[in-house]
Amino acid sequence: MNKLFPFTVVGAILVSLATGLLLADEPAPADRPAPQRITLAQIRVSRDVDENLKRIRAAFAQAKKDKAVWIMFPEGALSGYHTKFDQAKGAAALAEVMAMCRDARVTCVLGTCWRENGQLTNEIVIIDAEGKVVARYVKRCLTYGEAKNFKAGDTPLVYQVNGLKVGTLICNDLWVTPGFTDGPNPHLTLQQAKAGAQVIFHAVNSGSNLKYRDYHESNLKVRSAEAKCPIVIVNAAADEPINCASGVVADFEYVKALPTKGEVVETVTFQPAVRKR
Repeated sequence: MNKLFPFTVVGAILVSLATGLLLADEPAPADRPAPQRITLAQIRVSRDVDENLKRIRAAFAQAKKDKAVWIMFPEGALSGYHTKFDQAKGAAALAEVMAMCRDARVTCVLGTCWRENGQLTNEIVIIDAEGKVVARYVKRCLTYGEAKNFKAGDTPLVYQVNGLKVGTLICNDLWVTPGFTDGPNPHLTLQQAKAGAQVIFHAVNSGSNLKYRDYHESNLKVRSAEAKCPIVIVNAAADEPINCASGVVADFEYVKALPTKGEVVETVTFQPAVRKR
């Protein structure tokens, strides 16, 4: 027994060291970001700024009631998803959204088209709880129809907001749908992950042609797994089922999916990814 004792001690030490090394690779609880409450505003997107603003106000009221940290809207939610929007109305409406952020103490991820210096862009604007624009992302992977009118973006893929590194994408940026755009697929979600994104916000206005639903949703599942972070999606509402559910996707599945028919404004939670420092 005495002869075996040293080997037993050595074995125990080795097991302890191995366990310590394994645990060292796991993020400490203190380093894990807190779950984030986000109001998903699956609203109808009309061609009229005033109509859109009414729906945006109602969604902000829900976010304030729910004490959300974030609120997110579809592609083109403020201006409408078209080229003939009223830029002056859009600018005034954006100023009102900034005031709503201050009032509700919520950070807004807002889709809108924008006209500046003769250029038309399709954007996501992030406005913090102080009412300041802290990020502007311009859609990169334009469809054939968009490329005739909109300028493709070269804005950053990742921004620091609310203590998190967040990625932003607009509709076809993630899907690069065959038959609608030139390839190859730049795999922007993977680029964002390599840049440290802990969550990717995906603003969508993809319509109701259900033959694309499997392609859209399976891509989201694969990309979330590839990026090793959640993707939060908000699509524009329609009277018939839309072809990509709004919600939260992580690790090959919808953690939360909203109903695909009609307007839905709901506050949900996502867990930001841990990134090694």
